Amino acid sequence: MASSKLNKVLYTDITRLKLLDKESAEIRFRLKESPFDGIEDQDDLTAGKREEFFVIGQIFPKSEIYRERSYLIEMKLKRTFPIDPPEVKFLTKIYHPNVRKDGK
Repeated sequence: MASSKLNKVLYTDITRLKLLDKESAEIRFRLKESPFDGIEDQDDLTAGKREEFFVIGQIFPKSEIYRERSYLIEMKLKRTFPIDPPEVKFLTKIYHPNVRKDGK
């Protein structure tokens, strides 16, 4: 039952992320990889009892400082998502006071 809930929440959140891939979005995001890639049935997602799921995408900030580039990010979600928040890591190097050298 819990895995079914995870699938629904994760699928809904990923669908919302896909809607951010347009110029008019406040923060533009282009999905590159999700746990649902190549999966025919959503129940297959948790059938293997995976503990972690990854979402990779490209973010296009509109701020004055960061708008000249796009940044590739990875979101690691645990099986306990959405109770536990995702761990976000920048795969593209970024200099920001809230991002460590390792991108986390």
